[in-house]
Amino acid sequence: MKRSSTKLPDSVNLSPERRDLLTKLLVDDLSEILKGDVRQWINERLFLIADLLMNREVLEIVGERHERKADRDCSRHGAQPGSVYLLEQKVPVRKPRIRTSGATGSEVELESYKALNDKEFLCEQAAAKLLSGTSTRRFKSTLEKMLRAKGVSRQAVSQKSIEYMGARLEEFHNRSLQGADMIAVFIDGIHIGENVYVTAVGIDTRGYRHVLEFEQGSTESSSICRSLLRNLLERQILDEEGAYLFVVDGGKGVKKALKDVFGKRAHIQRCIVHKKRNVRDKLPKKEQQEFEQKFNAAYGKKTHKAAETAFLKVINELKLQHRQSAANSMTEGLSELLTLHKLGISGNLRRSLYSTNCIESVFSAARYFSRNVKRWRKEEQMERWLATGLLEAEKKLRRIPGYTNLKKLSEALKR
Repeated sequence: MKRSSTKLPDSVNLSPERRDLLTKLLVDDLSEILKGDVRQWINERLFLIADLLMNREVLEIVGERHERKADRDCSRHGAQPGSVYLLEQKVPVRKPRIRTSGATGSEVELESYKALNDKEFLCEQAAAKLLSGTSTRRFKSTLEKMLRAKGVSRQAVSQKSIEYMGARLEEFHNRSLQGADMIAVFIDGIHIGENVYVTAVGIDTRGYRHVLEFEQGSTESSSICRSLLRNLLERQILDEEGAYLFVVDGGKGVKKALKDVFGKRAHIQRCIVHKKRNVRDKLPKKEQQEFEQKFNAAYGKKTHKAAETAFLKVINELKLQHRQSAANSMTEGLSELLTLHKLGISGNLRRSLYSTNCIESVFSAARYFSRNVKRWRKEEQMERWLATGLLEAEKKLRRIPGYTNLKKLSEALKR
């Protein structure tokens, strides 16, 4: 469905003469109108506008009323009850009929009547209100009241939103992202009901974020992650021979899937926020703040060698304090924690890529859109809301800080 320009005119473009003529025809008694409900009077004139649109098409096809034309192909055939959508509501109108000439004349479909019954915009508006937080029970109160209006019940609004979100789900799974050259991919799971949806968010070489795909499962297992990666390869979003930076939270299933699919071309950056939290939770509260300061100082080192030396020192101090479980947790995955150091990435770009905050912010926006859903009934419903929420969140994503250094990252990955 075509959308009008965002630069809307201040008023309808009419000559002064035509404006005066229409004023005399449409505005009968100004004093009576002002005494009553002006807004209701305007809403009632929408019926007239819809009727004039259909009548205009009849005039173009058939000609003037009572006009004699020897070569006329169609003729008027009275009117019948119909309905159109005005102000997100279904309202009854009188639909003019046209039939082709001859003994076996057939009905001619009016394009104006078809356009006035376009459900796409109606479903989009219903879904937009639900995504903004309006419940189906309160939907009716947000509309301008139309006479004899239908289609504003809870069930009707729910059905319209299902149609719209179903289309967004199909769009999400089938859209082409081949033009976006991905360089880094964040992988994490979002919980909806009892299900986990392992999701991938990619960063292209220009620094823009794209929600790539999600895969449903009960946990972030290697099989689910492998299926997600295979899907991205089949859709040619990722190249099977390409090298990428993958930012993950440390789940073993995700790392195993990455090694199985990409092998040594998968450069895994462990989320430092998750790692720091995991180690901190194994320490007494009185030691947690000091540990965080030492952790941040170690990771802030510019070179890989300096950072690794600082982390080994932190690990030795934990062992001397008899915090063996914290030391073991710190040792596990230390090399993956310093992947960006190995690649020579520093500054804002390192801060953008050293944690899963990029994908967590997308999840937060997606959860916001579905905050009023109190009961998840089936997987199809979950996927509709998730796809719609992710696409809405994607519209507001900006370039990551430090995107000007992505060329350096690309060269490092190729080496």
